[in-house]
Amino acid sequence: MSEATFRRIAADRALDFMAAASGQGRPYGLFDTRDPASYAQDHLPGALRLSERDLGEWIGRLPRTEPVLIYCYHGNASQVFAQAFADFGFAEVYSIDGGFQALALSRSPSTGRPVPSPALLAFMAKEGGATAELDAAAAHGMTPLMKAARAARLDLVEELIALGVDLEARNTDGNTALWLACFGGDAAVVQRLIAAGARLDNQNDTGATALMYCASTGRDGLVGLLLDAGADAQLQTQDDFRAVDLAATAGSLRLLRHTV
Repeated sequence: MSEATFRRIAADRALDFMAAASGQGRPYGLFDTRDPASYAQDHLPGALRLSERDLGEWIGRLPRTEPVLIYCYHGNASQVFAQAFADFGFAEVYSIDGGFQALALSRSPSTGRPVPSPALLAFMAKEGGATAELDAAAAHGMTPLMKAARAARLDLVEELIALGVDLEARNTDGNTALWLACFGGDAAVVQRLIAAGARLDNQNDTGATALMYCASTGRDGLVGLLLDAGADAQLQTQDDFRAVDLAATAGSLRLLRHTV
C-alpha cells in the first residue's frame, strides 16, 4: 500500500479545477458518495455515484494518473473514499470540503446557474468559445447554444436551456439558435428550442425567417414542423419574398400553398 494521502480542496476551487480540465480536454473522475435518492434528486453534471460496494471496481478501472475528485454530503465521508484511492496509488485525489452543500452554493454565484458539464465545457473549448459566460459570443457572434444547435447536439442544447442561456441572442447575420438548428437539420433540436420558447419568427438582417430558410433549402419536414408550431408564413424579406416564393421543392410548395 502507498503511504500517499489525498488532498482537501474547497468547493469553488474544485469547480475551477473541473472547468479548466474539461476546457483543456484532460480527463478526471468525479464521484458522488451520497445515497441513491440524494444523487437522483441532484448531482453535479458528470458525477458518478460511488458506494463501498463498487469502490474496488472503480479503483481497478481508472488510470492511476487520472485525477479523482470526490464529494459527499458535507465533506467527511468523502475523505475516507479519497484515502482509499490514494492508498491504491492514485497520484492526484481530492476530497471536496463542504461536500455537495458547498458545491451547490458555489455554483456560478453571479448567476445562480449550475456548473456546466464536462461534455459542454469540452465542446465549448473545441469550438473556440470556452468561457465562464455561457451567452458570450465568439467569432461571427456565435454563442454556445447556436453552435450546439448547428451541430445537432440535442444533449448540449438541453443542458444550455436548463442553464438559462438566452434563446434569442443573434449572431452577426441576425440569426438565432432556431435558425442554426434548422441549418443543422435535426428536427428534435428544432422542436426542443420551440418547446423552450424560442421565437419562431425572428427576422435576420435580410428579413428572412427560419421558415423561409427551410423552404429555400428544401427542408420539407422542418417547414411542416415550423408551420404546425405557428410560424408566420406571411412575413417578407427585404426583397418582398415570402416563404412560399422561396420554396425549393414541390414538398415545401405544397405545405406553403395555402398561405398564398
